Amino acid sequence: MKTREIIILFSVGIFSSLTVIVLFLLSEHTVHRNNAFTRRYPHHPITKKYDLSVRFNSYYVSGFDGDHLYLGNKTAPLHLLEINLKTKDTNHIQLTLENNNFTFRSLKVKLKPPYFFIMDGTVPCIYRGRIGDWKAHLWMENYAYFSNAIPIDSNKVYISTTDSESLMTTLGLIQKQESDTASIFLNSDLLEKQFDGVFDVDGLMVSSSKSNSQGYVYYYRNEFMLMDSDLNLIKRQRSIDTIKIAQLQIVNIENSNVTKFNAPPTIVNKLAIMYEDLILIKSDRLGKYEDEIMLNEASIVDVYNWQKESYEFSFYFYDIGKEKMREFSMNDTFMIGLIDDKVSVYEINKEQFKTTPRNSDEIN
Repeated sequence: MKTREIIILFSVGIFSSLTVIVLFLLSEHTVHRNNAFTRRYPHHPITKKYDLSVRFNSYYVSGFDGDHLYLGNKTAPLHLLEINLKTKDTNHIQLTLENNNFTFRSLKVKLKPPYFFIMDGTVPCIYRGRIGDWKAHLWMENYAYFSNAIPIDSNKVYISTTDSESLMTTLGLIQKQESDTASIFLNSDLLEKQFDGVFDVDGLMVSSSKSNSQGYVYYYRNEFMLMDSDLNLIKRQRSIDTIKIAQLQIVNIENSNVTKFNAPPTIVNKLAIMYEDLILIKSDRLGKYEDEIMLNEASIVDVYNWQKESYEFSFYFYDIGKEKMREFSMNDTFMIGLIDDKVSVYEINKEQFKTTPRNSDEIN
């Protein structure tokens, strides 16, 4: 092969590689940039108080009881860490199960004061006990498998499961009756299918600790919805992003029942929590005039009031070093984020996080 031809082929190869790199960077820029919306950043909606080391990054939020935060641990499922957010005092709690004849694979602890629940949807079973006593009794077994669950009162649990007939993801309730038997209710009309009814409806279950409202925030589209305690739909609401149809590439593996992503999906809503009639959503999508450098320094959280059907404001929850917030939660005074092996604690501006006044019987 002549030298000139070698140079040409080499140049073409270099040009092709550079083109692929440029297109990749442009696509990444597009994923994180959307000039169709503008955020509002008020002054100091949250104020940093301190970072508290908890030594391990396997903790997750189990819930609050007043100003006491409780963290469960994925690697020590029957261990709770109690943190007094005002004094920083910590207390290690060992949970006890009665009638423990199960092999657990995905045990999670969630608080609904004055109770705590220990749940594993792969068994399936749910234990319940009183906060302070820390002994849990079997509350439900073999009624319904579930992938996620949130207790919404002393005898009702909000679940995400797979419908045995449609094989689609479905939201439902497990409820204990006065006769001490459990009943299962699935509302197959809540999650709206766009592609397969599994990946495209994937999202985040949220619940208000003070009201009877439940929520669901889609990962891949600009939508969330609110339900009452019986999972009756109250309303659907759009976020400030503009992606209405999930941007997914899904393929079926030949000669199998396995379905997977063919390319990384565009995640519109990454994390979410619910506080009374506020929905707080973490998003990596940049709006108009926003500097990309901020994505390397903090998480962006957008605040919505679903009663008013409004976008309220946004704020930054800052990283610790190069580590980003993997989970967050809040009560009447504090907002906390789990970042690596630390709990990052902020005090909220109660005036800015003010919720909509309403009668206690407005939501059934």
